[in-house]
Amino acid sequence: MRRYIVLLLITGILWAQTDFDKLVLKDGTTYFGEYSKIEGEIVYFKPQDAFGFQPVPVKLIKRLKLKDSHYIIGIDENILTLEEYQKLSTKEKAIYDARNNEVNEQFSYPKSLANEYDRLYYQQIYSNIRSERKGGNVLCCVVVTGILVYVAMSRLKFNYGGGLWEPSSNI
Repeated sequence: MRRYIVLLLITGILWAQTDFDKLVLKDGTTYFGEYSKIEGEIVYFKPQDAFGFQPVPVKLIKRLKLKDSHYIIGIDENILTLEEYQKLSTKEKAIYDARNNEVNEQFSYPKSLANEYDRLYYQQIYSNIRSERKGGNVLCCVVVTGILVYVAMSRLKFNYGGGLWEPSSNI
């Protein structure tokens, strides 16, 4: 039973790592921590459990994404250029924004949507996509929790004796 509690705690810690800047090196190594500054060709980054800021050459960095979702170096593979984004229809913009914006990011219309009809259409599609995304996350959490409870309960065998549920002696 203790193993499952430890597993749940570790999972919670991993999901909670969203308040950090993210540094991804070209070799694929990923660090969560705090970005400080860039001086010339050196980035100063303090990894999560380090005591001080470490100098990292820019040429080794693939991406540096701040906790507010802005990129200092590199871009995400799923990010469109401004020209590509401008060519999207209202529906495509809403779908793109809903899938790429952070969960706690505040809703705002693209500046390119001038009339009220386009804004309402955008908001409707954006909200639907976000609702589906939230529903999927909730469903995933419920399923994982159910599986963990089932596994934990299957390890414990209970006998009914005299009005009390007691663990059986053949565990």
